[in-house]
Amino acid sequence: MSLSSVDASRAMLALVEPGNIHRLVDLFLDIYLRRYGPSKTPRDPLTAGNECGGWRGLLPSWLGQSVILDTAIEGMTASFIGTQYQDVRLSNHGGKMYLNALQMAQKALPKLDASERKYLLATTLVMSSTELFLSNGAGSSQLTHIEGSTRLLNLSHDNLDLEELHVYILNQGLLEAISSRRSYPCSSPSFRHMAQQIYSVPRTNRNDLYFQWCESILPLPNILSATDNITSSTPVSAILVILDDLSALEQSIAPWYELLQSSITGPWTIPGAQTSADSVSFPLQFISIEASTNYCLYWISQLLILEARQILYAQLPITEIPDYTGPDTLQPRISEYASLVCRSVQYCTHNTSFAATENMLMPLDVVSSYYMRQGDRERLNWCIGAFARISHEHRIAYAAEKFNLANTGMRVAEDACDPDGL
Repeated sequence: MSLSSVDASRAMLALVEPGNIHRLVDLFLDIYLRRYGPSKTPRDPLTAGNECGGWRGLLPSWLGQSVILDTAIEGMTASFIGTQYQDVRLSNHGGKMYLNALQMAQKALPKLDASERKYLLATTLVMSSTELFLSNGAGSSQLTHIEGSTRLLNLSHDNLDLEELHVYILNQGLLEAISSRRSYPCSSPSFRHMAQQIYSVPRTNRNDLYFQWCESILPLPNILSATDNITSSTPVSAILVILDDLSALEQSIAPWYELLQSSITGPWTIPGAQTSADSVSFPLQFISIEASTNYCLYWISQLLILEARQILYAQLPITEIPDYTGPDTLQPRISEYASLVCRSVQYCTHNTSFAATENMLMPLDVVSSYYMRQGDRERLNWCIGAFARISHEHRIAYAAEKFNLANTGMRVAEDACDPDGL
């Protein structure tokens, strides 16, 4: 990092005072998008406006619209900046503002009117993000905010003028539901018309492929939840209905994947260590963060769809399995999709902005959960080690329940296991 960039970053920090929300937001966005920051290089392969968490670019336009939202934004930005610079003063101020916003939101909920719902929805996004910066990522307190935003969206959508904010509310719940394999109210057929309206609103975020994937994959959480609830007493007819839903989901994703391939040809660069004309060595080196993000989204959707089909097949007589070709035809493909995601982790998360790294958190979580279900301790340990390195480099942390360590007997590895094993 150039000396001038270090000086500029430190000068910006010196100008920031707790309570000066506009300067807090400016410096937050500079560091989050890595215009400059502590121990960072000025270059970043992510184009602003293409990050999955692109709602943060809306922060300046939200200021001054709601006391609750302003308080939450001040808490989030101060927490993030304080953590990045190890500034105790700002970190403490961020925690105080977060608690103030939480108390204000709790008082506002019982007397909520339509005019305030928009800003309370935005507040749930901000406070969920603050949980990650306060080292509670993927824990129960962060989930509370995500569930609250989903309930508010469902309760309020008849009275809302839809805008970009509501896309991010919908997607936040969707990504969490996919990771946790929980049913998602917004994935139900009754919500489909509203979802189409939400995804059609104009956006400042330019990652169109990402939003198209979210819309296509919206039914997946409920399919996964139904699959996980299958038992030996479940009627064959019910299992066949879920298989039909999986086939319909695959058909809806296929045009998106064709568009992805035509839009981003040659998604990764060929390193000098490649072993043949058709293979790329570990790790993958993509042409951009955007390419990596969108291909990883496709790989995890295929992994989850094929794994669900494998689970359902195990509950059916062979005569009931459509196009049955043998018991082991799906597993190699599932394993390859998981491997491709793991091979993408370093490109997205090492020496990049937090905005770029954040794009990889959900895919890596899906794969680590898959290895946990498989009982593959070596590869699960590799994923946990990857999360640990992300935490160290970006000065964030995850709640203990993130990894279910008590249930798996796993320890967080200080170093990743041999990546060639992936």
